[in-house]
Amino acid sequence: MNLTKLGMAIVVAAIAIATVAFASDIEPCRAEPATLQAVRLRQIELDGFWLQQGKRLIEKWLPHCIAQMEPGGAGQELANLIAAGQVIRGEPHGRYTGAPWSDAYIYNTLEAVCLALAIDARDDGELAAAQARLSATLDQWIPIILAAQLPDGYLHSFHTVHGHPRFSNIGWHEFYVMGYLLELGVAHYRATAGRDRRLYDAAIRCADQLDRTFGPPPKRTWKNGHPGLEYALCRLARLVDEVAGPGAGARYARLAKFFLDHQHELEPNSYDQSNLPAIEMVQAEGHAVRATYFYTAMADLALMLDDPAYGDAVDRLWTNAIQRKHYLTGGVGASPRGEAFGADFDLCNDGYCESCASCGLSFWAARVHRLRGDGHFVDVQERVLYNNLLGAVDLAGENFFYQNPLASDHPRYAWHGCPCCVGNIPRTLLSIKDLMYSTNSSRDTLYVNHFVGGKATIADFVAGPLGVRQETEYPWKGEVQITLWPPATREFELRLRIPRRTESELYTAEPDVANKYCVSINGQTQKPEIEKGYVVLRRAWQPADKVVLSLPLDVQRVRCDERVAANRGRVAVQRGPLTYSVEDVDHAIPASHTVLKPDAALRATWQPDLLGGVIAIDGPAFRAIPNYARLNRGGGAAVWIVEDPERAAAAAATSRSPRPEPPSRPDLDPRTVDRVAIGHFESELQHDLQGQRTASEVFRDRPWRHADVDGWFSYRLAVKPNVPQSVHVVYWGSEQGARRFDILVDGQKIAGQALLRNRPETFFDAEYPIPRNLVQDKDNISVRLQARPGAMAGGVFGLRIVEVKR
Repeated sequence: MNLTKLGMAIVVAAIAIATVAFASDIEPCRAEPATLQAVRLRQIELDGFWLQQGKRLIEKWLPHCIAQMEPGGAGQELANLIAAGQVIRGEPHGRYTGAPWSDAYIYNTLEAVCLALAIDARDDGELAAAQARLSATLDQWIPIILAAQLPDGYLHSFHTVHGHPRFSNIGWHEFYVMGYLLELGVAHYRATAGRDRRLYDAAIRCADQLDRTFGPPPKRTWKNGHPGLEYALCRLARLVDEVAGPGAGARYARLAKFFLDHQHELEPNSYDQSNLPAIEMVQAEGHAVRATYFYTAMADLALMLDDPAYGDAVDRLWTNAIQRKHYLTGGVGASPRGEAFGADFDLCNDGYCESCASCGLSFWAARVHRLRGDGHFVDVQERVLYNNLLGAVDLAGENFFYQNPLASDHPRYAWHGCPCCVGNIPRTLLSIKDLMYSTNSSRDTLYVNHFVGGKATIADFVAGPLGVRQETEYPWKGEVQITLWPPATREFELRLRIPRRTESELYTAEPDVANKYCVSINGQTQKPEIEKGYVVLRRAWQPADKVVLSLPLDVQRVRCDERVAANRGRVAVQRGPLTYSVEDVDHAIPASHTVLKPDAALRATWQPDLLGGVIAIDGPAFRAIPNYARLNRGGGAAVWIVEDPERAAAAAATSRSPRPEPPSRPDLDPRTVDRVAIGHFESELQHDLQGQRTASEVFRDRPWRHADVDGWFSYRLAVKPNVPQSVHVVYWGSEQGARRFDILVDGQKIAGQALLRNRPETFFDAEYPIPRNLVQDKDNISVRLQARPGAMAGGVFGLRIVEVKR
């Protein structure tokens, strides 16, 4: 793009985003006047920490995602929507690749783009250029999406390309995908201030088609295999009320409630939150992403419909999830078995903590905060955003974590066989602009929820726009200066959140910092009351009044409830909102074995040349870095550090999360010479696992291993000398992207393999004969899977040496 076109693109993007700089939308009051209202900023200036994070996502990560989704990328999900449009037009079409729900990745990535364009680039040429490229992608992709939508509003490229009957297989996740489409329509409408209605109208057509199809008899009943549509319907309902008038969106909220009320009537299963009626749920259980999305919808309906039964159920579920199943990093979903919540106090440090589950927890926290008006819910959200989620993308903005265990030596990877998180991560992080502030229903109280350097204007507040500027170096420093610009002297209430650094009963922290904050107005110290986690300041405010909130950022040692076996004898370190990790590279011994004695003095030191600039926590032979910056230098990292070696050793034997056992194979076992239990620590250790850029995960309740771009992994397996044998490997037949690799035995290539939907939706075997000379007079060999240049190796679900059939 030449400079003239680039400049025009920037101007067009800026005009599309807002008519008035730093403007906002406040959602209109609905049924329950006591609830809080979201302040959605159409445009914002960011400074400091969050500007740095936003630039990483906008300039690096989102372009990376777009490149992988376009034809020729690792996932090329956009090609499916192109093929769907070709089918609708009666043209020759390409084949469908990837999971049936892959359209969703396109939609949540474009929602992140909409949020990215709301950040004012000011004089930052790199940021402005990146935003112009993102705006151009939006313009290119929208017609492709619209062309893939059928006239009646149905849009699911997997069904359109294959000609499958609609709503016939819950596992194909039409509702999940359509939910993301609805959310994109809402986000794009807000981002363009309604000037571009194309995606909004597409969302309306889709929602209308669903409303015509599903509901009380004579309409159909259907089960949402992956919740997500329900809270998307609530988001759409709110916006339709704003656009078309109060009550116009009510039918979408009623449809969402119908789905939640009737989930349990079709194949009840706790895995997808269909085991009980929603209002009877007590335990946070099942697939953690599905669960947090489901509970978000419940909270939304409690808000919109003033339904106390839904509200009570949400309170119970929240209490169970946060007080029994919440990691110190903000992660949820401990179990690799189904990417699910574990039992109470089951918080193994190699637990799953999927990135999308953190997104879901942030959404849920936002809704319950509005429902209950308590800063506790923002405390939880802050921990999620600054730790589990912010650390999901590396500092280079080129690789990500699907899982976020608290103890790991796995590197991030450029892409994933199920890249559901790649757009979800940035859309959740960039939504910080819409989480900073809330108002009460009468719009005469402003809640400051998150401490983010930046400037914005909150429209229609106390009969006029209110300018707000936060100046802060949070999370590195605890001082937050807030300058207010009402249009004239106005009386209103300002509420500032005072974080409680142990928002879960699972954790205690020392020293206690609960009452160390201080507040001043125009230099005069205040003694305000605290209500529901906020200090309350009410007065007649004048333009340029300054409030300074000083929060303590002491280094704190955190200890865990003794019922969590994994953390007995261990301690963690936090400072302000940041949880810390220790890394192999900073110590003479592995991070998991590092000892922090109870009496060791700790100090916080600014390290400008470390990991992009961080505050490290240092002590005798000890260093910890913020968890979000972990695993950018290789090696391993751990949050929970040995404090009492004897107790930690005793707990270690029982604290690893269980891995599913590999299925028995009566057809193979009789001729098996040796096999590796993929993903099982002991088996992989016994078989001398080696590798670079390799990781093990769980899919469909089966562990698998792969190596990211240009990586490899190998095992040493027993063989029988001078007997015809083969390397037997199990793959998943729907793998896609750049998965091309070679199989080597003792350094010699014996075969090549490409995985590109070889056997869709099933596991399949591949057997590679080993040349006789490679097993002659040997009792073991090295089997290595080596990615070809620019490609990945695996995934492998089973690996054996077998005798050749006679």
